[in-house]
Amino acid sequence: MFRKIALLLSALLIVSNTPLIAAPVAPLAVVKMIPADQDIAGMLVGDSAIYLFGNTPTGGYVTALNKDGSQKWLHSFSDLRAFTISAGTLDSSGNIWLAGASAAPIAIAGAANPSPTAANPDGVVIGDEGAIRPDLNNLTLWKVSSGGTGAGRYELPLTAPVLPTSLSANKSGISIVAWQSAGSLFVAADLSGKFGKPLRVGKTTTTLDKVVRNSDGSSILLGSSTELFLGNKAIGARDGVIIKVDATPKIVQSVRSGEKGATRNWSSATSSLLLGGYLKSKTTSLATITKFGTTLKPTWSVRYKATSSAVVAIGSSTTSYAAYENSGAGSLMTFDKNGKVTATNSFQGQPIAVEFNKTFGLFIYTGENIYSFITK
Repeated sequence: MFRKIALLLSALLIVSNTPLIAAPVAPLAVVKMIPADQDIAGMLVGDSAIYLFGNTPTGGYVTALNKDGSQKWLHSFSDLRAFTISAGTLDSSGNIWLAGASAAPIAIAGAANPSPTAANPDGVVIGDEGAIRPDLNNLTLWKVSSGGTGAGRYELPLTAPVLPTSLSANKSGISIVAWQSAGSLFVAADLSGKFGKPLRVGKTTTTLDKVVRNSDGSSILLGSSTELFLGNKAIGARDGVIIKVDATPKIVQSVRSGEKGATRNWSSATSSLLLGGYLKSKTTSLATITKFGTTLKPTWSVRYKATSSAVVAIGSSTTSYAAYENSGAGSLMTFDKNGKVTATNSFQGQPIAVEFNKTFGLFIYTGENIYSFITK
């Protein structure tokens, strides 16, 4: 039985160690195998397509797939500048928003043309040698319609390289979290691409992996840290953190999830605050799934022996899902509103993304395959 932990606002609830399985394990169907050389940064699921986005040696892309894995369309970005795409989301109108970093290319001056007296029998003209990759200091948003048409690019110049890790969009705007060497960053933008004031969140030991935007313009930031926020002291070697930021932006609430000697993280979340993460200590490695209320208090929580973090999704009605890997074997758990397991399914590999749409279904991306789960 798992060791009982203290019930604190800054820590998790006591965890159920024997969740009930109400249905036999059934394997999920593979709808698409991913080529080993295809660089995919993420997967989204909309009303009529599965969207994959990523990078190629010549630029970024987003592609739409049918349920059977066949391609509907491909949109390639030709920004004529250095850039990378690292995160994505869908807005309420079905538009695809992608976040990354970009910079204008820097030309390198080549050697001067040889003097007329130099030996040059072939008449070769030596000019610029090309360009080097500059620091990607501009936090960048790209907007693409659900039909695959480019609809805008928006940039926020910063003073150091940046790498967005997550973004969330609703009718009130877009929230973004990103990594920088000087500390994690939060920034919001409206749907016209106008950025607000950036907020530095912690220093070099804080990482933000996920953001959930609320309808009032506030945001929930998730990740891990050893640093103090609003006076909440560290519990373990490294704690999972939940930080609420208002529309100002300003940090207004902080919750820590930790255990003595353990490392924890929150890296996945739904709009209803079902959170997925991991716990690692000297003796155990667990996928953690916790449902939080609007005041950031836990309502139910489960853990599973795992070699990966838990990735979560919200389903139709009161159903929710979590996927994790344990030594190559993947499990998809289906929960009711109280955290009771109503079904379990198997797949192979580590889940990178789990996405659900009530008209298109639930899909799991592992890096090697996309699996589908038939929902009622």
